[in-house]
Amino acid sequence: MPDQNILSRLNPEFAPLFAQFAVVPETPPTMEETRAMYRALQPTTPQIAVGEIREAEFPGPSGPLKVRHYIPAGKGPFPVIVHFHGGGFLIGDLDTHDAQCRLLCREAGCIVMAVDYRLAPEHPYPAAHDDCFAALRWAGAKATTFGGDAGRIGVAGDSAGGHLAIYCALRAKKDGGPALKALLAIVPGVVMGPPLTDEIAAGRETRDNPLLSCEGMDNFVAAYFQDPSDASDPALNFLGADVSGLPPSIIAPAEIDVLHDEGVAMARHLESSGVPTQLMVAEGMVHIYFSVTETFPSARPFAVKAARAMGELMRG
Repeated sequence: MPDQNILSRLNPEFAPLFAQFAVVPETPPTMEETRAMYRALQPTTPQIAVGEIREAEFPGPSGPLKVRHYIPAGKGPFPVIVHFHGGGFLIGDLDTHDAQCRLLCREAGCIVMAVDYRLAPEHPYPAAHDDCFAALRWAGAKATTFGGDAGRIGVAGDSAGGHLAIYCALRAKKDGGPALKALLAIVPGVVMGPPLTDEIAAGRETRDNPLLSCEGMDNFVAAYFQDPSDASDPALNFLGADVSGLPPSIIAPAEIDVLHDEGVAMARHLESSGVPTQLMVAEGMVHIYFSVTETFPSARPFAVKAARAMGELMRG
């Protein structure tokens, strides 16, 4: 059962959103309707200015994929953060995370290369994983063509994107690069399962909430990992992975989120493996806090703190 003491610490600014998502529609929305609702959480007019935005493509594993470069004001070359959006592998795109990427670009002082990877259920596992690693490799090889510094590459993402950022860091270590300066994982999913350990399952249950429920997590996983055995791949259980040698990392869970406990566990796992790690828990915040800083001002200080810390690591 959800822990009401934990849920009572919800920042009041998000209470109407919780109430909205607690209403169960008579007819479940289609995938396109779900994607549109997620997109509607974003402001129509961007408020965070950056130096320049460029649209581009790179040769993905199964054809061209879009990327968007957010370039700071000033003179480069700049460090490059390869960014993977959240959305449970099913929803989200370059526009749903425009505000997040703008904030990260401005506060970190880095180019942010946002990746429009393929989504499930149209493109099940391992499409997103392969697309994102291909994007990282391309960024390392082509950074100078868009004003970046090929010697200062990092990865970042929220939710499924946080999972993909950790995955790409592990795969880069295993497959010979590119070498990474830093990792920022916001509200990451670090264990796909099933089965989940009792500890992880209990941690999710205590923070079960309307915005991202345990059932919702299960639905996302089932839609992407259409062969259930794929979700149980030990390579996707980051708490059991050899994470030694990963770059300095920032793990930024939300307090009122089903993924809170495993985010904290991931930070401890990194730290115990010798990886310089900063754990930044966003108190009173919900799963989508880093993406909605323009709509919910209470989220901004937490996002700014993490973004600036990422910038310090990237420039170090």
